[in-house]
Amino acid sequence: MERYILENAVLKVGIKQKGAELASIVKKETGKEYMWQADPTFWGRHSCILFPIIGKLHKGKYNVKGEIYEMGQHGFVRDRLFKLTDEGADFLKLRYESAEEDKQLYPFEFAVNIIYRLNFNTLQVIYEIENHAGETISFALGGHPAFNCPLLEGEKRSDYTLRFEKPESAESHLLNNNGVFEGNTKVVFDGTTDLKITDNLFDDDALIFKDLQSSKVALVNGEDAAVLTFDFTDFPYLGIWSKNRQSPYVCIEPWFGIADNLGGQDDFFVKEGNQTLEAAKTFGCTHKITVH
Repeated sequence: MERYILENAVLKVGIKQKGAELASIVKKETGKEYMWQADPTFWGRHSCILFPIIGKLHKGKYNVKGEIYEMGQHGFVRDRLFKLTDEGADFLKLRYESAEEDKQLYPFEFAVNIIYRLNFNTLQVIYEIENHAGETISFALGGHPAFNCPLLEGEKRSDYTLRFEKPESAESHLLNNNGVFEGNTKVVFDGTTDLKITDNLFDDDALIFKDLQSSKVALVNGEDAAVLTFDFTDFPYLGIWSKNRQSPYVCIEPWFGIADNLGGQDDFFVKEGNQTLEAAKTFGCTHKITVH
């Protein structure tokens, strides 16, 4: 499977053809790899694109205009082969156009463009959804990038902290054992900026935030130095996840959309967090990763 390389004087980035997945960010000066390298012992992916759902559906099903469709967690685009359609000195553009087989899962025609653009020590990840259906469509869209944590030998994941740009008083919305919301929450912040990555932080699965004040978060090491800064300004929801107490990575996930509520939804067009897009229109958003 083909892998595309994008680089400048500071960073070297690797992107897989499958799922247009960001697989590597290496800082040239140090040779350090910032992206999780998909060890299947913990999690066999790097940074999958989530479309046209995020998380799980109640009983794996959803309703569009009275028709019932089934779809697995996070949708199917992450497993499709993208084509490189444009490139320049500082960017690569990969594209997936929906196929007839996709209509069994999702009844609308669409295209997804993912553009990776480098600017010194910052990587922009630009998402574009094109509506080719001839009617309004509904969808969720997001990212799932996983970063090495710890970054250096001799460190532990629990040495690290997520530092938000503003004091937060947000609750995490809890998923049940079936991966959907029952309405339960837990307090994660109490007017602070720092979230320590303790060994038990992910015992209740992902942390899912709907109402953060911040639009940036830094991954900070035990020396109180920022390793990277993640800018999710465009996105209304944020997930933080690692598989278990031993997993040496942390995911920082910007989302338009979230998992289902218990009981599901009677209409995919009014599913919480979903976006609607009129015929022939394009939806766009961007997140940024700055390596320090």
